Amino acid sequence: MSADEKRILTKRELTEKLKKTIDPTDPRLQQASGGGGRRGGIAPKPKNIRETVKRLLSYMGAYKFAIFAILLTLVTATLLSLFIPILFATALDDHILVDFNLEGVARIAFLILLFAATNSIIRFFSRFIMVRISQKVIKRIRKDAFDKLMRAPVSFFEEKGSGDIVSRLSNDVELVSNSLGQMVIEVLNSSVIIFGSLALMFYLNWALALVVLFFIPLMGLFTLKISKKTRKGFKEQQIHLATLNGIIEENISGLSTVKLYNQEGPFIEDFRHENDKLKRAGFMAQFFAGIVMPFVHFMNNVIFLTVIAVGAVFHIAFGVAFVSIGQIAGVSQYARQFIMPIANLAQLFNALMQGIAGAERVFEVIDAEDEYALDGTRTIEDFQGDIAFENVDFAYEEGVKVLEDITFAAQEGDTIAIVGPTGGGKTTTIKLLNRFYEIMTGRIAIDGIDIKDIRKDELRKRIGIVLQDTHLFKGSVFANIHYGNLDASEEEVIRASKLSGAHDFIVKLPRGYDTTVHEGGQNFSQGERQLISIARTILSNPALLILDEATSNVDTRTEAKIQQSMELLMEGRTAIVIAHRLQTIRRADKILVIHKGRLIEEGTHEELLAKEGFYHSLYRAQFE
Repeated sequence: MSADEKRILTKRELTEKLKKTIDPTDPRLQQASGGGGRRGGIAPKPKNIRETVKRLLSYMGAYKFAIFAILLTLVTATLLSLFIPILFATALDDHILVDFNLEGVARIAFLILLFAATNSIIRFFSRFIMVRISQKVIKRIRKDAFDKLMRAPVSFFEEKGSGDIVSRLSNDVELVSNSLGQMVIEVLNSSVIIFGSLALMFYLNWALALVVLFFIPLMGLFTLKISKKTRKGFKEQQIHLATLNGIIEENISGLSTVKLYNQEGPFIEDFRHENDKLKRAGFMAQFFAGIVMPFVHFMNNVIFLTVIAVGAVFHIAFGVAFVSIGQIAGVSQYARQFIMPIANLAQLFNALMQGIAGAERVFEVIDAEDEYALDGTRTIEDFQGDIAFENVDFAYEEGVKVLEDITFAAQEGDTIAIVGPTGGGKTTTIKLLNRFYEIMTGRIAIDGIDIKDIRKDELRKRIGIVLQDTHLFKGSVFANIHYGNLDASEEEVIRASKLSGAHDFIVKLPRGYDTTVHEGGQNFSQGERQLISIARTILSNPALLILDEATSNVDTRTEAKIQQSMELLMEGRTAIVIAHRLQTIRRADKILVIHKGRLIEEGTHEELLAKEGFYHSLYRAQFE
């Protein structure tokens, strides 16, 4: 066995071991994977069908009269088509077999053509109008869901994961669209045909109708068994498809690492292994799905021939009074119409349940908490920048405090630095100041006003933040910087870029400020993305500036340049700086040391060094 094969085997064994020890239903696992995205995903079974259908109908309420008219005309057209076999039977019994009457045959033929044409025209326009209505409903549902996302709290996104949320607004909405567009009409049409055909078969001849019903349990049992195998096959297919997509995504996103460690072979083997599983699962799913319709057609022919054979026997044995030729022809035609909708409904049922399950997931987004529902009402006319944390406690999960009894204050124009070990609660402090989360106890005030009383939009538009992990939007470099202040001129954008240090590398790009930014800024280095983000913040000209490891991804020379720009920007403004590199915050007016959720030290750089406490040990670890 080669070294590569050994590595592949080890990796696969490790994967199998992890599968045994990890619960796939654990919500934390879903959150860690960004919700999984459900690529080609498996729609979960609906939990509350009645409430979900009721809510979907409420969305369609604006078009209820149009929908009622469509359904009424569709039922009428279907019933007209159901009378065609009766007209055919009448033509045989009254105008052809007994005494040939050309005028009567022509009249019935005209009615048959009229009924068939009317049914086709009504079905075409019903589908056309219903699809238009369903797309309008889906547009409204998608809008409601996206509007709620814009108003949902940060905790909602962290709980669900971006992949899951995107899946809800794309895959799940599409499932609902399919259900509303075609299935409503198909289910109604099939149901009318089934019950109408059954009633008219008994109307023509009860004995032959019983012959048809004799085969229904056999068809139902077979369809049920095959449907279970089909669902299982498609479920396995989707599982392997999701795994295969995961391998592809992991390989593409980490391509440089794969090549750096020469691991193309293991990834190729993993892909081949999972691709084989997908092929087998797909074959079985399609095989069982493909059995249904041939079986239905076979049974259709068997029932058709059986009706004719039994009818012929009855006609010979008991005469025309018991079974006529026209009745045999009519019932045999109804038998064909009766069987096909049963198979259609069996196939539509799974898709309908997926659509309802998709609607449930979309409604979960629409029903998400609105962070502005309990918003403050006060505005800030003259923002000074005084900040006060008073005995603040906070926990993401009940019983596990992240911050405990945090108390500090900053005056207008002060620069406050927050330092401490990773996971101590530094970034959480900033999130609370922005009201991304609400504190448990205590009080946070700006200019003496409790931030709970201030409107969130008023609060946030006065705060500029540069995060460690920056995000750029798809578009141009200019548009990404201009996003900080849409009213800014081109000269102001360039000036902000120069202050941040981004201008030098931007002008060297192929199209300068018009260079396209790919999704998330993937065509720029982390340091370049951060410089653009800093320029965006400078352009917004915030009253309160927050820097969360803002220079962590740039080189020392660029960092020094940014520090000079930041000092100019922070002049006269209150600023909060989170930093691991203590050299960058030596000039801060006050340094807060947060460790394990508690504020354990505060003071200037010199004062904290003189105490020879926790800050002193951090400083020595970095510089000595």
